[in-house]
Amino acid sequence: MIVIYTPKVTNRIKYTADFVFSQYFGIQYEFTENPEFISVSDKVCLNYSSTVKNGFFNIFQDNLLLESNIRDQRIFVSREAAMPVFFQTTENFDIRFDIFSCIFYLLSRYEEYLPHDKDVHGRYKSSNSILSKKEFNFSPIVEIWLIFLKEELLKINSNLPFKKHEFEYVPTFDIDNAFRYLGRNWFLKPPNIFDSNCIPVLLKQQADPFDIFEKLLEEINKYNLNPIFFFLLSDADKNDSNVSPASVKLHSVIRKLSSNKIGIHPSYLATASNLLQQEKSLLEKITSQTITISRQHFLKISFPDYYRNLIAAGIQKDFSLCYPDVTGFRAGCSRPFYFFDIEKNESTSLIIQPSCWMDASYEYYQVLNNDEIRLNFLTIFNQLKKINGILVPIFHNDLLAMDKYWGILGFINLQSI
Repeated sequence: MIVIYTPKVTNRIKYTADFVFSQYFGIQYEFTENPEFISVSDKVCLNYSSTVKNGFFNIFQDNLLLESNIRDQRIFVSREAAMPVFFQTTENFDIRFDIFSCIFYLLSRYEEYLPHDKDVHGRYKSSNSILSKKEFNFSPIVEIWLIFLKEELLKINSNLPFKKHEFEYVPTFDIDNAFRYLGRNWFLKPPNIFDSNCIPVLLKQQADPFDIFEKLLEEINKYNLNPIFFFLLSDADKNDSNVSPASVKLHSVIRKLSSNKIGIHPSYLATASNLLQQEKSLLEKITSQTITISRQHFLKISFPDYYRNLIAAGIQKDFSLCYPDVTGFRAGCSRPFYFFDIEKNESTSLIIQPSCWMDASYEYYQVLNNDEIRLNFLTIFNQLKKINGILVPIFHNDLLAMDKYWGILGFINLQSI
């Protein structure tokens, strides 16, 4: 049991402690606000406040978790125990930076609630983030901090029953365009019949080049993987699918893949136009399953509106937290955590599972050769293996149809690394 003294238990403190101790460490904890509380020998007693308390393990407390408003934070990056940190002090605490405020700041995506520049799709730019600094480089710094905290707590009591984490690999696939030529609404988005491959595909003389699903399933079964498929079911916007959501061929593919875990891939304007529920209901009708997971098309998310819309639609877990242009972790964490609505100052039941690598990043944002792309994948793979994190890459069937991307598909050779 861990006892934490803090002068005031706020919603922000409770949320962060739940993540750290209950979800990540798997250790029971309790708070006390009693300033006269005395450390007891059979419990690990932490002092989380702005002043050192004799007989306790002292962790510096900044103001962030005591507040309920949203404001610009003065952030200066320095190093403690060879780790980049912020919300630090020069005073003589056992941990001289507010590790809980650092974690909350990143997991809550506090910086995304502040005024910021957006890209052409209205998305938060990766360059805006504190994690874009070279000291962090979009690393899973939250887990690095937690491993450090675990080691410090074990020095106090080596018998603390910490949860044991294992490395997990969860390949995910966004099916934006199941086919290149087939399944079109010819009035809305007809295929290019002047393309040399179009007519042979339409006449069933050759396979549609994006239809790689049998090949994909062979690889999945070969390595006994547990993939997730997200389906886009709208052709309304120019940024949406070219395949009609009414396509019988598309429905056949969805049913073929529905023995795996599947989720909705909300369309470009789904949350803004209140179409999320409609698209989710269509997928449920096709599969005869209740759909509870999602990943937003174009990773077009905003805090807190996107996540509030998911909750209203009955989504329980979302995989959208990833930057489209860089590899790494948008919240500095590979493991799932609950969405905290900062404007309402409350935790929710919606789980956010970060993703960290996407094939489309190299097709549309970074010009790298095959060896460089594979190196990026292996770098983050090795990084997460070291800390027993969760690797959730994003693949697209239309890109995997190209030799360039199929050739660097990480999970094919993952078991032999």
